[in-house]
Amino acid sequence: QRPVDAASIARDAAQAFRAPAEGKGIDLRLELLPSLGTVIADPERVDLAFANLVGNAVKYTPAGGRIAISAERRDGVIRYAVSDNGPGVPLELRQAIFEKFFRRPGATTPGAGLGLFIAKEIVEAHGGKIGVESEPGAGSTFWFELPAAEE
Repeated sequence: QRPVDAASIARDAAQAFRAPAEGKGIDLRLELLPSLGTVIADPERVDLAFANLVGNAVKYTPAGGRIAISAERRDGVIRYAVSDNGPGVPLELRQAIFEKFFRRPGATTPGAGLGLFIAKEIVEAHGGKIGVESEPGAGSTFWFELPAAEE
């Protein structure tokens, strides 16, 4: 792990999924607050965690929907978030979705149920936290925090 430009991590995540989002007619936005500074991270591992969150957002957001990737610095951490206006996550599933091999009941999309588990493992290995805020039927915000580098 090393100091990495915090904004570049969010920009890379947005760039990696711009084409798939546009292919579904999804408006993918990048919302970065100025002066994010640097984060202590292994950029390849954090890219993988971010890819799991953004990939899920693209998968579950309906055509014509919107996704926002954001980052802000607060209280010694950089908080990244991926917000969408997809179906949301029911309250009773919010902890389970981060477990290994979890598949949403009735899921018809392919997958092994490892994406959010991998993202959680990576974020926690960096000394960070991950979570979700959601309103069923109105979308979700998956977020994770990584330690900010001392300025």
